[in-house]
Amino acid sequence: MRRALQVFHQWKFDLIMLAVYFFTLAYMIKFYDVQSFDIKVHNFLLLDYLKEGAFPAPPGYYGAIYLVDLVFQYKYPLVLSALLILTFSFWWKYHLSFSWIQQQVRIDQRYVFLLTFSLLFLSPIFIPSIDGSYWYLGKFTPTIWHNSTLIAVFPFCILLVRETLDWVASKEKKYLPRLLGLGVIIMLIKPSFLFCFIPALPVFAIWFYPQEKKMFAQAIGISITLLLLLFLEKLWIFDLDPMIAKMYTLEEQSQVVINPLRVHLHFSKEPIFDFLTSFPSTLVFLLFFGKKAFKSQIFLFSFLLLGFALAVYLIFAETGLRELHGNFYWQIPIALFLHYLSMVILVIQDFLKQGKRINLKIGIFGLLYLIQFLFGLVYWHRLFFGHALN
Repeated sequence: MRRALQVFHQWKFDLIMLAVYFFTLAYMIKFYDVQSFDIKVHNFLLLDYLKEGAFPAPPGYYGAIYLVDLVFQYKYPLVLSALLILTFSFWWKYHLSFSWIQQQVRIDQRYVFLLTFSLLFLSPIFIPSIDGSYWYLGKFTPTIWHNSTLIAVFPFCILLVRETLDWVASKEKKYLPRLLGLGVIIMLIKPSFLFCFIPALPVFAIWFYPQEKKMFAQAIGISITLLLLLFLEKLWIFDLDPMIAKMYTLEEQSQVVINPLRVHLHFSKEPIFDFLTSFPSTLVFLLFFGKKAFKSQIFLFSFLLLGFALAVYLIFAETGLRELHGNFYWQIPIALFLHYLSMVILVIQDFLKQGKRINLKIGIFGLLYLIQFLFGLVYWHRLFFGHALN
């Protein structure tokens, strides 16, 4: 009994997050219709491919739920396996974030948990009289509840950024295979994050070490390798998929094009307002902490990732049936989450240096951050009572 209590005490925060994520996903799987819920869409897509003797690309997430379903079967195919995989992915995202904050700031575990919990629920600010019923489309958010492949790839992206920062700090070659390996894993699940990682890596390397030509060359080598693999994956997804011709007419088939703001302005009716309400904490942070923050590797890298993530979404688009699906959006939640993580770490470090006193700049940032967290909780509540993802 004592041993069980010790284990529970050690893992209580993890168990809380597992319960939150499992319950939320199970509810959404049960009550959301397939047209509006990405997890069900991907399940049915995999079943359609299997009936034709094929497999969707990229295969990472689909392969995982298919293999788990062979072991944990339920009366409905792929439902339980998707629930288990996504609950684990959500929990792993929490665990990695918790350990990162704990490593950077020496505070009680209870406060580390509260900080991590708040990060996982951050949201843009919504004003119903302006936003109407659309609480998600047109804005930029670090919190996504419905996109299964994004949920599954999220922890690998956090690992990639951590390994990158360790490589830049140590300059050791042993990290290079890890970066490439994680890049390939991400590519096989959902490649979106690489859209911003590939250009950000060499810029980050030369920014911090302008005299280190060898490090810059290594960063360029990693980015070019991943870019070539990404190009091959594009051919795999768009040109070599045997189901494309069966599922779409020629007019419906997609290609990547340069079409600035096409998708964003379709969803954002008030683009300036949506930008300001998506990044209030960032704007205040840059005002009060910006000069010091750009000397921090974690902040600079996350800021570069966010900048390139936004640029990709705002510049590129697809043609055909998926033109307005927003498939160039999905690197933004990951980059934005890492950006908030870096700001929280730097603000808490400053708070500790001030003798745990809340000065004006910490207070204003904390207030806006709290407002975004509360809106995130309201959005989460809306998943259950409004049955709305938008």
